[in-house]
Amino acid sequence: MDFEKLRQAHMDFLAVVREGGFGPPPAGEWDAERLLAHVAAADASIASVALAVIAGERPCYDNRASLDEWNLRRIVRQAGGINGLLDLVRRQGDLLCAVAAGLTEADQAVLINVLIISNDQLVVDEPWSVGSLVEGVGVFHLPRHAEQLAGLRQ
Repeated sequence: MDFEKLRQAHMDFLAVVREGGFGPPPAGEWDAERLLAHVAAADASIASVALAVIAGERPCYDNRASLDEWNLRRIVRQAGGINGLLDLVRRQGDLLCAVAAGLTEADQAVLINVLIISNDQLVVDEPWSVGSLVEGVGVFHLPRHAEQLAGLRQ
């Protein structure tokens, strides 16, 4: 696994956040705060799954908590706005990168059940390796949301 690519994707995402200037989202889309809350929740959840594998457990990954409106509002409220969310995303990204760097090849190969929903559509419902799940954050998840966030600039 290319841990530097994961770290770089986090740095690129944070750079978009720091540029700021976000306006309201298109109808049915998340605003900047909810996007940041989602990324922070997803990073923490995936780090948790990876840590569970390191501990010898057999977890699963389900992204629905990082999509839940009540949970996103809670995260936004606790963070206290964009600056607090920026710090939270940075910390959760650092955590995920540190945990990912601690995964052995055997840990990365462990298959876990993965459920990913996006825009009310089932995207994934099958076993994935932990390495593929973690790698997907840097390859797909963060770049997609960085683009979405940049699209909210006024």
